[in-house]
Amino acid sequence: MNKRVFAFLALAAVVLSLLFVWFRPAPQPAEPAPAPQAFAFSVRDGARVAGPAVIKLRQGAAVRLVVNTDSDDELHVHGYDKTLDIDAGEPAMLAFTADQAGRFEVELHASHIALTVLEVAPE
Repeated sequence: MNKRVFAFLALAAVVLSLLFVWFRPAPQPAEPAPAPQAFAFSVRDGARVAGPAVIKLRQGAAVRLVVNTDSDDELHVHGYDKTLDIDAGEPAMLAFTADQAGRFEVELHASHIALTVLEVAPE
């Protein structure tokens, strides 16, 4: 290969590299994580007095459960095996991502109160 062909190929490679750098797409900013959907519950004298009986979500949704009860207990989200100790009179918060589709009971273990049902639709 003569020097002229080599010089032409080298120049072409440089020009193509510069064009690639110049016209490449701008990086897309990462999508912000969706804000958690918050659901508040109150339990008095062994019964739910506030909060939805059913929570409907799409798979991948961020969830925040806030529970206030008049007795010490443990919050349990079945299927997700999420638990949280709750002190009487103190709001307690459990946050997680609903990454499994299905229907899951959320209960207070010590008092055996069904707090709500989490219905997670597939993506």
